[in-house]
Amino acid sequence: MKNLTLDHALTPPQLKQLNQTLLELLANDSPDENEFLRLVTLRDDIIQSYLQECDEEMRKSFAQAELQVNGALVAYANTLFKASLKELSSLIRGRKAVKKYI
Repeated sequence: MKNLTLDHALTPPQLKQLNQTLLELLANDSPDENEFLRLVTLRDDIIQSYLQECDEEMRKSFAQAELQVNGALVAYANTLFKASLKELSSLIRGRKAVKKYI
């Protein structure tokens, strides 16, 4: 997910800063999942707050743009989840193999 884009034409400055931090985290080969969750939760808080400040037309346009970004973040989260499951499965298989030899 190196080509993940979180900003769009309507992204407010505070959200742009957080998006940059999030992208820096995701640039790591194995990002900290707890930090990812913290940043995504903070991102949602910023978005919810921003939506309350917008007029109806801007709210609708911003929400439509954010839907695409949200879809990309959900896809990335699913990728992290699958990688964690694979790692856990491998660890369990390794432990079973070790127990055979003990």
